[in-house]
Amino acid sequence: MKQKSLLKYASIGLAAFALGGAGTVLAQTADMTIQTFDADPGGNLGHEWGPGTQAFDAGNGNPPGAALVSAIFSNSSDTPCTTYICLNGNPWYVGTAINFSQYKAIEFDLKWDNTSDITLDEFNNVATIPLTATNSYGATILNHALDAGAIGGIEIDLCGGPGGQMAPFIWNTNIPAAAANGWVHMVVPIDSTTANLDGCSGFVFHKWVSQYSGQIANDFQGRFWIDNVTLQGTAGPPPPPTVHVPAKATKGLNVFTSTAGVYDRQSAVLRQNSGLSWVGAATPANPVTYSFTIAGYPNSVNCEAWMFLIPNPNYLDGAPDWNETNAVKIRLQGNPGSATMQFQYKVNEPNQQAMYGGGNDGAKYYTNAPGSWDGVSANYLESGYLGSVTNNSILGKWQIKFTSDTNITLIAPNGNSTNLVMPPYNAGYFAETASPGFYLYLGMQANNADALNQSVVFSDFSVTGTTAPYSENFLGEDALDTTNIWTTAAATGPKGVFIVPASGSKWITWTLPDTGFSLQAAKTLSDPLGWSSPSQGPIVGMNGIRAQLLATNEVPAGDTAFFELIKRSATQLQVLLPGETNAPNTVTGKVGVPAPVAAFTPVVATINAVDATFHIVSSTDALNVTTGDPGAYFTTPATPSLVNGTATVEIYFGTPGSWTVGAADTTSTNLTSGTSSPITIQ
Repeated sequence: MKQKSLLKYASIGLAAFALGGAGTVLAQTADMTIQTFDADPGGNLGHEWGPGTQAFDAGNGNPPGAALVSAIFSNSSDTPCTTYICLNGNPWYVGTAINFSQYKAIEFDLKWDNTSDITLDEFNNVATIPLTATNSYGATILNHALDAGAIGGIEIDLCGGPGGQMAPFIWNTNIPAAAANGWVHMVVPIDSTTANLDGCSGFVFHKWVSQYSGQIANDFQGRFWIDNVTLQGTAGPPPPPTVHVPAKATKGLNVFTSTAGVYDRQSAVLRQNSGLSWVGAATPANPVTYSFTIAGYPNSVNCEAWMFLIPNPNYLDGAPDWNETNAVKIRLQGNPGSATMQFQYKVNEPNQQAMYGGGNDGAKYYTNAPGSWDGVSANYLESGYLGSVTNNSILGKWQIKFTSDTNITLIAPNGNSTNLVMPPYNAGYFAETASPGFYLYLGMQANNADALNQSVVFSDFSVTGTTAPYSENFLGEDALDTTNIWTTAAATGPKGVFIVPASGSKWITWTLPDTGFSLQAAKTLSDPLGWSSPSQGPIVGMNGIRAQLLATNEVPAGDTAFFELIKRSATQLQVLLPGETNAPNTVTGKVGVPAPVAAFTPVVATINAVDATFHIVSSTDALNVTTGDPGAYFTTPATPSLVNGTATVEIYFGTPGSWTVGAADTTSTNLTSGTSSPITIQ
């Protein structure tokens, strides 16, 4: 049996219509128990990073036995808690993968520990912690008021799956006030359209504080217990995915807004991390120029593309404009009729983005007027907007040219230019003085939901005039070199940063969940064996959809094409002998003929679980393999189990003649037994 979603695509006029998912009625998904904590869960309980801790507590629980989570707020970390609870494994070793799209909700019991250094209300909103608060040792815990940032209460994420160690995001909620008086039952809904739900190993309970460095005087804790973690089964199967109209692919370095966060920063970072600063290198005779060409841009006026120039970075930071002490941001924003490139920077500002709107980091105050310092006033530190240049389109080559440490010219694709001057007392902060000396980022962020699942496309990039110049033409490449030249590790969604090569033609997207479904294409519906399975381009999980890149030769020629998502089910066993190869969508399901062999020569038979059109389908069923030759013997077990739908056995035939090999499924009666073609034994 199969489930299908079908789409007809007419290239002339871009007409399309979707046919509903025709398929089987699947069984209800039963509830799944993740951890009851009736016994110590061992390695299935832990934390990903940060100072937080967790431990099995046999004396507390509902019934006794629970996980005691300690969120430790420290001046050294913005992440007091990243506790994971897994079924069997951890975020780095997924012992048992779970398809979370098949479940409605996460359920668990929670109780607040009232002996914590802060109250439950203060944990939910750390900005309410009074400056007079002390920890269990009597020490004052705050220098300045805390900022919770985007996460109040507690955030729940999945872990161990295709989205990474702590993804995708599931829910953010305050812990109910009743938890301070006893156990409360929490029900966290799962949105089945969220990307990367399937293949995860468990949950992460996450607490984050956006401003901590300098604010926290002494460590303090907020503690709570978790018990009886389960998944709530579905009342029925999710609907099959829906295929969308194909979209044209744009060649070059594509940086997609592939995650749900509209402020998630997506980027590629140059691995060359020295010899890239203009300071000490730029002169009128030897200008230093940073340039890049925008070849594609989301259909959104809210999105922004950018280049970050980060001197002497502390680490490879996903948000250097927030976390690094000194930063230059070249920011582009456009619409159908115009575009603007801005030069923004900050110095001596490690804790926030005051260059975007002024403010303070709890100890120092900043202005938005670079160059306004009187040379006398203390703590008058500058961050903000230096100047801009406009163009009639976001597309084209943008340049930032330095003719000295301080003199800057912004150049738009149409030749418009703007001259700027960075105050000399600030320019020195951008000299390379440490190792690594300089990080250069190319990237973007959505800023609004209307830009999600779209990309900024860079066709080329260069740095000239520095002590180690670099340039690259992305249009001449088939793949981004993330081993030697670039890293995507700083991106929130690294899999959404890649090269679309010249062979890339169309993007096909579809809704989620899509567990077990794969894409097929055909020129006509009249030939049931005329379907092909595109496989050249990447398949990328995005926000609520999945996307697959089709090469030109994978799009059916002509004015009309059909695309379908198909969920295959094995119906039969196929037995292949040396000389034969699996060939889906053919009458016999194979090509070639078995080659004759001498008696007592090893023959390896391959058994596949296949559907009605001979596509191999994943299965782990056990088999029984036989042959009619009374003189044959097996040197590997004649009762193998399928692995990803395939098994092999080695046979020595002992009797001259013509013989076949048979295979039967001993796990399921739904798979028809298979028999090989005859093989001649000489």
